Amino acid sequence: MFTDSGKSGGAFACLSGGVGEGKSTTLFNLAYICASMGDKVLIVDSDLRRPVQHTMLNMSNNFGLTNVLLRDVPIEETIKATDVPNLHFLPSGKLPRNSVGLLDNQRVKELVKNLKARYDYVFFDSPPVMGVSDASIIASELDGVLLVVQYRKYPRAMSARAKRLIESVGGNILGVVLNLSLIH
Repeated sequence: MFTDSGKSGGAFACLSGGVGEGKSTTLFNLAYICASMGDKVLIVDSDLRRPVQHTMLNMSNNFGLTNVLLRDVPIEETIKATDVPNLHFLPSGKLPRNSVGLLDNQRVKELVKNLKARYDYVFFDSPPVMGVSDASIIASELDGVLLVVQYRKYPRAMSARAKRLIESVGGNILGVVLNLSLIH
């Protein structure tokens, strides 16, 4: 469904150049639709600085991805079922003070492989790609990325730069979502 190859499933992210362009909402809606169609879906809140998926799902953010990456707890103890059938959630967890290098390519690669074996679709909510290396690391390890652009929120050059950054790390941009939700 996300590529021309005809095979379904995989790990994907919604990325944007800046804050507030609608990537978290877009990602949640995609995950919800896939779960509603009967696919086993996981949302991973990998925005370790400004996580929002837990508030959208009205769930706790005490333990999650940070604990898994630090190898404090097994992943099975951090993934939660939601009120939506087939939709599961891995919160970001609390960001530790020594968070430098927490999201590195090898850890993310292992995580993605593990989660893809358990779920039809894995959706990573990430920070903006501009100025935060976490988004680039995530993009480089996934099957595809949707670039979310909020209409007239940032200069066009910023969206073009975000696209180039994603491509420069090997991210596979599947398409662009133009978010018009704030137009009056």
